[in-house]
Amino acid sequence: MALIMVCPVLTKAEKNFPKPTSLKYVNDYVGVIDDATKEYIVSVGNELEQKTGAQMTVVVIDSLEGSDIESYANSLFRQWGLGQKGKDNGVLILLSIKDKKWRVEVGRGLEGRITDIYSSRVMDDVAKPLLKEEKYGEAMKKAYSVFADDVAKEYNVTLEKNEKVKVPQKKKSGGGVIPAIIFIIILLSIFGGRGGRRGRRRTSIWDLIFLNSLFSNRRNRWDDDDDDPFGGGGFGGFGGFGGGSSGGGFGGFGGGSSGGGGSSGGW
Repeated sequence: MALIMVCPVLTKAEKNFPKPTSLKYVNDYVGVIDDATKEYIVSVGNELEQKTGAQMTVVVIDSLEGSDIESYANSLFRQWGLGQKGKDNGVLILLSIKDKKWRVEVGRGLEGRITDIYSSRVMDDVAKPLLKEEKYGEAMKKAYSVFADDVAKEYNVTLEKNEKVKVPQKKKSGGGVIPAIIFIIILLSIFGGRGGRRGRRRTSIWDLIFLNSLFSNRRNRWDDDDDDPFGGGGFGGFGGFGGGSSGGGFGGFGGGSSGGGGSSGGW
C-alpha cells in the first residue's frame, strides 16, 4: 500500500523538472543571466567537455516550491544524466532565486577533486557576495570558471577559456568611410564623362563585372565583421548529456549518478 502511495508522488515530482535548454551548459529559466555570461559559460563548458569528457551545467530556477534543494538537485542531476556513463563526471550548479539558495551537486567521479568543504568555500567566497548584490550572471561566471579549472586539473589538462566573449553585433562604422569614397570615385569615373566630346560612353560587360567584384569584396568584409563564435546572431545548440551509471534518463538521456556529494547554502 505504501508503494502505491509513493509512486504518484515521484511521478509528479519528475514532471516538475524543467527540460535542458539548447545551451546545455547554462539553463536560465528566470532570465537573470546576461547573454555575454551565457556565451562564456557555454564556451568554457564545451571546451571542458571536449578535453575531459566531464559535463558541468548551471541551472537557475525561480523557486523550489517547498522542496529541499539537496533532493531537488540530486534528482535533477540523475534525471538529466550529467556526466559520462560509467565515469559519473558531472557537476551541477543550481540557484533558486526566490528561495535565495544554491547547491553544488557533484558526480561520484569528481567527488575526490571537488569535495563538499571545497565547493562550499568556493561558493561562499566567490559567488555569495555577488549573489547578495543580485549579480547572478557574474556570480555564476566566476564560480563556473573556478570549478572548470578544478575538473581540468583532475584530467591534467589546461583550459584556454577565451575571455574575448562577445554578444553578436555589427562592427562600428567609421573604418569604411575612405574605401567608400574611393568606391564612389571609381563608380563616377566609369559612368561619368570619360567619353569626352562624344558624350558618356556605354557601359560594357567588363564594367559590370568590375563593379560586382568591388561590391562583393566589401559585402564579404561587412559579413565577416560579426565574428560570432556561435555562428550568426545566436547560440548554437549542443547535444545532450552523456548519461551516468544509473537509472533511466529524462528526455532521452542515459541517466546520471550522484551520491549526494556537494554542498548547499544561501545568500
